[in-house]
Amino acid sequence: MTPFDDEEGDPWPDEPEEFDPDSLGPETPDVEPDPEEAMAAAADVDEDLFRAFWGAAVFLNVAIAALALGALLIYFRGDWTRGGQALLVGTVAALFTARFYFSYRPDDAEDESTIDSEADR
Repeated sequence: MTPFDDEEGDPWPDEPEEFDPDSLGPETPDVEPDPEEAMAAAADVDEDLFRAFWGAAVFLNVAIAALALGALLIYFRGDWTRGGQALLVGTVAALFTARFYFSYRPDDAEDESTIDSEADR
């Protein structure tokens, strides 16, 4: 009798044949986003906040990409013309990001909501 013989039956009867990875945690529900709910949620946001957020997000992405590209062009290729232009675009985009960020005043939105709530009384 050798250790590889299967005459005595299964040496590990409680062990499953193959591991099931789905058995590790709780069952996750399938979530389908509803476009109507998303649009309704976007309609509840203050217009100034909405514009400031998306303006800052877009210009910040442009600034990061242009600054990185300009630095890479200057360092690896020695192309000061295109690299300098990319750095200039990145700097201008960063300034626009700061403008969007600092132009939004949450105090103004709170003041308007308190004025509206006092007028409803």
